[in-house]
Amino acid sequence: MCEILAPAGDEAAFFAALHSGADAVYLGLQNFSARAGAANFTAERLAQLIRTAHMLGVRVHVALNTLVKERELPAFFASAEEAWNAGADALIVQDLFLGAALKRLCPQLVLHLSTQAGVCNVYGARQAKRCGFSRVILARETPFAEIAAIAGEIETEVFVQGALCTCVSGQCYLSSFAGGNSGNRGLCKQPCRKRYTVDRKGFEEPSFALSLADLCVGERVKELVAAGVASFKIEGRMRSAAYVGAAVQYYRDILGGAGGAALSADLSDLKRAYNRGDYTAGYAFGEGKDLHARMVQGHVGERVGTLARFSKNEKSAYIRSAFRPREGDGFKLLRAGREVGGAAWRSSFGMDAGGFFLPAERGWQVGDEVRLTLDNALSERIGARRRAAAVGLSCRFAAGAAPEVIARGRFGERRFVAEFFAERARSSSLTEEEVRRCFSRTDGLPLSVTFDRVEVGEGVFVVRSSLNAFRRAVFAGIAEALAGGPRPAVSLVREPRPAGSLADGAHTHASLTGGSRAAGRAATEQPKGESGEGFASAELPERALCNAVGGGEIAVIDDDFSSSCYERHRIGHAVFKPSDYKNAAQIAEFLQISKYYAWHTWLYLPAFVTGAELARIEPYAAEFYGIFGEGVWSAQFCRERGLRLFAGTGWNLFNGIAASGAYAEGAERLALSKELSAAEFSETGVQGAFVLTGGGVKVMDLAHCPFGRDCVSCDRRRAYTMTDEAGRKFPLLRYETSVCRFELYNAALLSAPVADGAGKLFDFTALSAEEKEAFLAGRGGGLPHTAGAYRRGVN
Repeated sequence: MCEILAPAGDEAAFFAALHSGADAVYLGLQNFSARAGAANFTAERLAQLIRTAHMLGVRVHVALNTLVKERELPAFFASAEEAWNAGADALIVQDLFLGAALKRLCPQLVLHLSTQAGVCNVYGARQAKRCGFSRVILARETPFAEIAAIAGEIETEVFVQGALCTCVSGQCYLSSFAGGNSGNRGLCKQPCRKRYTVDRKGFEEPSFALSLADLCVGERVKELVAAGVASFKIEGRMRSAAYVGAAVQYYRDILGGAGGAALSADLSDLKRAYNRGDYTAGYAFGEGKDLHARMVQGHVGERVGTLARFSKNEKSAYIRSAFRPREGDGFKLLRAGREVGGAAWRSSFGMDAGGFFLPAERGWQVGDEVRLTLDNALSERIGARRRAAAVGLSCRFAAGAAPEVIARGRFGERRFVAEFFAERARSSSLTEEEVRRCFSRTDGLPLSVTFDRVEVGEGVFVVRSSLNAFRRAVFAGIAEALAGGPRPAVSLVREPRPAGSLADGAHTHASLTGGSRAAGRAATEQPKGESGEGFASAELPERALCNAVGGGEIAVIDDDFSSSCYERHRIGHAVFKPSDYKNAAQIAEFLQISKYYAWHTWLYLPAFVTGAELARIEPYAAEFYGIFGEGVWSAQFCRERGLRLFAGTGWNLFNGIAASGAYAEGAERLALSKELSAAEFSETGVQGAFVLTGGGVKVMDLAHCPFGRDCVSCDRRRAYTMTDEAGRKFPLLRYETSVCRFELYNAALLSAPVADGAGKLFDFTALSAEEKEAFLAGRGGGLPHTAGAYRRGVN
């Protein structure tokens, strides 16, 4: 399969995708969509659009790809039921364990694991299969070697066009902690697209330091085809129909083998529709210098000319260009890569053979680059595209016999016989032309009708209303044959168990505290059937009212445990986050000193780690008590190696089903999401889970170098400071795996109380020794701090 998968945030984009040649479309309902700002679709309208798409052989995937709070679970399952019963070909889900719950309730569901789940290596792919997913949508950061390996494990979907998030997929909390609007719940306010300074030479001036250029894989999509990728995804549910149509056409032509001139025209259309940063090939083929878009934020279009001169009164500017503008076309002016203004063209401004005029703005200069950002002719051209299902008809009309039509198409062959008999004409007779004219009217259906044969006997008469009724019946039958009949309805809504009951499959304190690693694994592993499925085929717990290990314990994440505060305040769990995962001496030193002040030692694994990097980490992972994993893939990694697992906040465990699923998949300890309020934590019913309560709050993981990976001039500092336009200072920390990667911490420290019985998780990675001492001594609340999501949660 070689699927072009297009976005649809509204109906205009939906039809642009269909008529431009998409193989599949993905869209969202009004709730649980990661693009809450898009128009999205009602369940009723969805069913109608799916029927139209299926008539054209186009699949529809419905995104239910946000994190779901406990109180929202009934509505989530109801939305999944509505989407599937409307005819969706697949459901896109972020929460791995809610997906497993859906699969348990209805095994015929087709589930695709969202990019927000962060699958970036084969362990994530295997974990997805265990939970009942048939496809993974890879994290955008995944390199080519990992893509090829994953494609050998499970059907794989890869982004080829559109916006790139700055942060590792599913791990961004910057919008959440900046204003309470969670990107994981479809409400990202994009603070990554704002200006920042960094205290490093060459980066002191304000720029869009975190903003990345738009992804455009272009002709390298053929390499992904060769690697076994099944679906090529275009990002953009917040973008125009013109963008959707242009992007689909571009990749349709590439995969169809179109030549250079056609592709050049396609790429021109795509740039005019939306182009941030003049495009990058992204992460798959290696981090390039074109990854960042520091100079201009937003759409920069396509260069079409240069400001040549001003009028005498300097109220208008003449643009030298071969482009012929139309009413309302939009332009931006750039100088040295920076935006200096913009304007829309009106016919009153005038044009000549060499260019056109725009109303001048203060600050424009001769030589400024002029870019087209709104091309109305392009929008009209894409809006006029039509795609139809080919149908061949053979019609036979004979006096004294029921009229008959045989239809041939993608569905094979269908025979339709009228419920009336043709009469013998007394005056005017039915003609072949009248039959052709009647059956050429498709009643608004996307059909392209040709006639294989039309036979009309002599002296045949058919009442016109009967003929039209027969045509409608024929086309209704053809539509059903193309779209497929309605599938049997499913029910996914179940009554929750009474609060306080212990869910089936939930783990007790005793079951999680075996005296050996083997005992711990035996308590948490699910039996495998012949299919190799795990949690999805086990008895599903509806709620996670678990008496978990961790109640009242303290766990600390840090990269430096040499501070004397650890001598004064012993901790239960030391989670070591190496600044260099290749430095064996650094790891050995931690293991030596930690045994004096920590009961258990855990090796911190970030959410984004490649398979090759894990192979290098594996030899010393066994020296720790277990793995503290920020990615859900760590469950499979630990399972295959017999390692204990502490599921970190990066798992985004938002509800009791997710927490219970994490335990079922091998987590000995877990931390709930740092985006939950105290009340929401209580509603999950999980007893003894850890909660991030103090220290720093990591709000971003960066798989790239924010300095352009200019390793020759790099000062290789461990810590930098990124400052926003309001003067807030965010610690930016560098660490090394096979390459340098970065973490961005919130500008304010976190200090939040936790419920009785909860484990306390502190992140001291970016803290001073004095700040660590204050938190461990119970004085963290005296430092300048935020309570994070503790009081109100997130939107």
